[in-house]
Amino acid sequence: MAALWPSGPLTIPVLVEADASGGDLGAWHRLTGRPGLVSLAASVRAVTQPDPDAVQEEDGTRRVLLKHATELPGGLRVLHAPPTAHEAAAVVAALARRGHVLDGGVTVLDLGRVMPGTASAHLLAMADAAVFTVAGDDAAQIYRISRCREVLDALSETGTRVGLAVRASRFSDAEITAETGYPVWANLPTDSTAAAYLRGAAIGPRSLRERFAAWSHTRQDPDSVEWMPLLATTRRLAERIDDLLCPIAEPRSAVRELEGAAA
Repeated sequence: MAALWPSGPLTIPVLVEADASGGDLGAWHRLTGRPGLVSLAASVRAVTQPDPDAVQEEDGTRRVLLKHATELPGGLRVLHAPPTAHEAAAVVAALARRGHVLDGGVTVLDLGRVMPGTASAHLLAMADAAVFTVAGDDAAQIYRISRCREVLDALSETGTRVGLAVRASRFSDAEITAETGYPVWANLPTDSTAAAYLRGAAIGPRSLRERFAAWSHTRQDPDSVEWMPLLATTRRLAERIDDLLCPIAEPRSAVRELEGAAA
């Protein structure tokens, strides 16, 4: 979603892997030893709360974030997390205590599973929008979201837009919304080619259908990857959220993406 965010010349979306259980980006893209969440946490851990006037300087806070981001092939800026929980939990907690460094632009956070009272929950509370991914073929996950209604309502009451991204659903959007109380913003297709691409694999269209889809896109945009159904859907999701957030005069951070249901 960060890579496909609608952006202009001055917009630099950043993906922050803030999953306290550990991250995958480092292994997928061979980022060991590169700047990331660890270096960002180290830079802000010893700093006392900055002057309020300094916090409001969005360019300054954005420069701090970009300084510790690594640019992947294709241009996406990422801050990867350590791979293990005992390492990742500490740096996510440091990030939560200095959440102002996420301000000043579009920041997409992967928070993983969010538990009450944790640093991830604190980051979630700062969000302008939250996307919960749900397995639509698992009634238990949908029921779990419905049981979190009070938590999600509390987020909405403080200004966070909440929506669902449902994968492999055997229920209609209307049924899921009726059960959970929240809208389905996207239906995520099963797309092994796009999944491999996101993991850093160098791939190209293989089947005749993929080759035709690739041709229909790339004849207009040589760098397009939206011939992959998952990425095309994700582009529409990013545009939808961007439209929802446009009326917000002073956005807080941006988007927090959550894997699975929050407790």
